[in-house]
Amino acid sequence: MSNVNLFGFRGSALLKAASGNEMKFSPKSEGAGTRSAGLVMGALDAAGQVAWRYDLMRARFELSGKLPHADLSGGKERVGLSDLAAHFDLREMETLSAALKQAASGQAVKGSGLEAGELLCLITTRSKRLLCFRGRRSASAGSILGTLSDLTEEVKRLMNADTTEDYGEFNVHDLHIDPLTGLYNRQGFLKAAQVMLRLPGDYDLVVGDLNRFRRLNEALGHERADLVLSILGQRLREVFDDTAVVARLGEDEFAVLTTRGFPRVSERMRLGLERAISVAGFDIHPTFSMGAVSVEGGEGALDSGELLRRAEMAVEAAQQKGAGGVASYKRDLESDGLTQLAMEAELRKAFVSGEICAWYQPIVDLKTGVIAGFEALARWVHPKRGIVPPDEFLGLARDLGLLCDLSTIMMSSTVKTLAKWRTQYGLADTFFISVNLSSADIERSHLVEDVSRLIRDNDLPLKALKLEVTESDVMRDPQAAARILESLRDAGAGIALDDFGTGFSSLSYLARLPFDTLKIDRSFVITMKTEQSSEKIVRSILTLGRDLGLDVVAEGVEDMELADRLAGLGCDFGQGWGYAKALKVADAEVFMARSLGQDIKGNVA
Repeated sequence: MSNVNLFGFRGSALLKAASGNEMKFSPKSEGAGTRSAGLVMGALDAAGQVAWRYDLMRARFELSGKLPHADLSGGKERVGLSDLAAHFDLREMETLSAALKQAASGQAVKGSGLEAGELLCLITTRSKRLLCFRGRRSASAGSILGTLSDLTEEVKRLMNADTTEDYGEFNVHDLHIDPLTGLYNRQGFLKAAQVMLRLPGDYDLVVGDLNRFRRLNEALGHERADLVLSILGQRLREVFDDTAVVARLGEDEFAVLTTRGFPRVSERMRLGLERAISVAGFDIHPTFSMGAVSVEGGEGALDSGELLRRAEMAVEAAQQKGAGGVASYKRDLESDGLTQLAMEAELRKAFVSGEICAWYQPIVDLKTGVIAGFEALARWVHPKRGIVPPDEFLGLARDLGLLCDLSTIMMSSTVKTLAKWRTQYGLADTFFISVNLSSADIERSHLVEDVSRLIRDNDLPLKALKLEVTESDVMRDPQAAARILESLRDAGAGIALDDFGTGFSSLSYLARLPFDTLKIDRSFVITMKTEQSSEKIVRSILTLGRDLGLDVVAEGVEDMELADRLAGLGCDFGQGWGYAKALKVADAEVFMARSLGQDIKGNVA
């Protein structure tokens, strides 16, 4: 596809850089335009240049010399575009040819940042050298005059010096910018989105696919179709500011990632994109099928590649509704058989490659406000997708018969971590970490032996390792469960009944089973403020716990008002987002140290 409007890195900023003008940009912005333009600015100032003249009548270049790593003239005094084809592939030649035609026309393209007759073109040689042609039409001489620069080494150096942390290894052949629109390309989007998603906050990603683009391409020809795409890219830049990550992902696919506080992204995209475009005497009325997905940023956020995959699945769902449809990502879109098979294979691999690990959610003493323990929660750290949400893999692990393997991994890593923390922070013997057991665990023959060995080998005090079971798991075979739980308690483990209050047989079996802790289901806790019945249930559970001599943990404590109310009702412990979400080990250590009044090394602060 030829390039009608190749300005790259947001044309106006790049033009200033190429002209040697000072360009200021905010370090707070992670936008492609400001960051990339800064890189190119430094590169153009430092790189060696060759002067050139392009004869419009003869379509030939005259070069004043040669670049060290890119001898385009081959010793010839004049070279035509056909001679240059030995150094560039067809797409790059189309890019250069289109840029020359645009400059020769003496017309400016709105939004490019270039004046009439100006040229700025970035292309890559077959040997992966990044070259910059810049120039201006000289009307009196019937030619375009300009300079040629090899930016390869300078851009590599500046990327390594300034942006390695955000962008990783730099590939000269791919600056991650779509030359047609100046927006991010797919790779650039993935990198920039990953940077944005590291920051806490709520984000929306919308991917829009231009309907009937192939027909448009056939009717108008490549150059005019490219002009339509270029205009659409310009419109997106006008609609969204530099805090958004805006990209052209493929031939006819655009994407915007922005904060959720921004007005509805899909509506703004439609408002900006679905306006008539006049091309070659025709009024083109573009329409888009759009897929949307929302995500929470910060530690443990979805990988940008996984986020994009979900949005593109939503686009497919929108297209099934007909041109112009909109769809949001839902889990049932994952029902495709091949996707499921791939997920199964990846999950099996994760269990042997160390991708499954324990994160820790604090449990706080409501009387003192000091941390009393953690619940260990399984996380799948996928090498490409990032953190895979538990609701996406726990059910699959159950279907694949992997829950016992999961519990083994969780208990083993948890007791080792707890043993280390006991030494490092001088934790009291009452400090505990809870691990969830499944019905499959309760039924496996070596559970008690494994738990006993872990407690003994790591020198843990009684009940420092607390094992959580749900009523539904216990009620599959209450008598057998009672024997197993009793043996686990004798081995030194604490036993907690999770999600208490949601079943029907809890009261009849509670006194018979060896529990030392009740955990109130979060559904009752989070509705205490709005539903009197929920508070009555919580009060009843607390009374029952006191009468049976059990500790009670309230799940779903999402703010300090709830924590204070529960403390006033006599609840022992609280757990929920009001304190913290599940934390990876390093962050859990920071939380624990602060709560205990110590520094990260365990010294009293």
